[in-house]
Amino acid sequence: MKVVHGTRSLDVTRRKSLPRNAVKHFVHSATVIIVLLACSFATLACGPDESNARVVFVPSDYSTITEALDNAQPGTTIEIGPGVYHESLDVDVERITIRGTHRNDVVIDGRHQLANGFSVLANDVAIENLTVRNFLQNGIVFNGISAASQGTGVEPKVDYGIGDDVLVGYRVSYVTTHNNGLYGIYAFAARNGLIEYSLASGHPDSGIYIGQCRPCEVIITHVIAERNAIGYYGTNASGGVIIASSIFRHNRLGIAPNSQNMEKLAPQAEAIVVGNVVENNDDPAAPVIPYGYFGGGIAIGGGTRNQILRNRITGHDRAGIELLGLDTFMPTGNRIEGNELANNGVDLAYVVRGATNGGDNCFSSNTFTSSIPVDIERVLPCDAAARPFDIPAPLTLTAPPKVNYRDIPPPTDQSSMPVVTTRKPAGAGPSPVIEVSAIGLPT
Repeated sequence: MKVVHGTRSLDVTRRKSLPRNAVKHFVHSATVIIVLLACSFATLACGPDESNARVVFVPSDYSTITEALDNAQPGTTIEIGPGVYHESLDVDVERITIRGTHRNDVVIDGRHQLANGFSVLANDVAIENLTVRNFLQNGIVFNGISAASQGTGVEPKVDYGIGDDVLVGYRVSYVTTHNNGLYGIYAFAARNGLIEYSLASGHPDSGIYIGQCRPCEVIITHVIAERNAIGYYGTNASGGVIIASSIFRHNRLGIAPNSQNMEKLAPQAEAIVVGNVVENNDDPAAPVIPYGYFGGGIAIGGGTRNQILRNRITGHDRAGIELLGLDTFMPTGNRIEGNELANNGVDLAYVVRGATNGGDNCFSSNTFTSSIPVDIERVLPCDAAARPFDIPAPLTLTAPPKVNYRDIPPPTDQSSMPVVTTRKPAGAGPSPVIEVSAIGLPT
């Protein structure tokens, strides 16, 4: 069975859309060893029983992606031929793969009229090798609240994101998201995820967002986040979060693990940011951050027990790495080690309003020329007790005027998946393991 090639323009809106209150790379040569427990995430999607494999094609079997989803069963792979598809897609069938035949030629386009590109409400779903653009809210959202509540409504007392109240298993591979109204790739109350070889650009909130999960157990690797308000934003995203071997550039803020009261499961804890290129995240042509932050590489806002390891961080007007308070939360127990910083307003900064000590945060073996407080690795060392120091005033930097995200130029074409013809049962597959110690400083 062959895919019909040719440009299509379809206009289909599904019956339901995600509730608004549920929304909130040049990859360097560092070695990343990902041990796949059952199959290669980059080339195929494995299911528990190959006899269930079913591949359907759009537009030859079904004229729209919506129709293919309406007829999908667990184990289905939906393969989409080249074209522009004006559809807002709800995915409520577990263990399926939605795959474009070519990353740049299969485009899901909301025309700034539809809410979300993909709203995934089911476990073990993979989205591969396509582009999602111009949606009012999100390019792709994995929503554990909707998955756990199963349409019965949100229970305020339920801590969605832990225990059984969570979406389990998701993957985004070789996907481009750009110029959507909130987030590019968004996982909320979800765990066991992999976001790889993908690009997010032109989003007024963040390119990639992970929120309200404990543990999250998500790996973000070999991605590019550029020209967003924030490259990666992780509010109350704790446990097993690894951001590795990626590029964050030309945002207003590069990477931001953070704690906030607006979502449950605060404070945020235990993310690892390792082996990334973080550069020039002071771009006035990126969308504005609502609370005005501008010019930072990595900012930990009230986050705890995070590890910032062996990243190359350059070209930020405000700070390379900054620890600061956010909401009612103070940064605590964070380890900043082995990073190389240059050409930043200040390379390393611990600037916490109201703090009386270093909060068990420590700095070690970094290459830098400036810090607040001065000589920060002597004052807040990782191998000895902290020394007394004067708590500095918070950094300030006036943000440039806001930019309309719709006016940001789209990204250039990106590489497609090496293999897109594998005939296997569908789904996100098992979670990988990443060897953090094997990831060095990028060159």
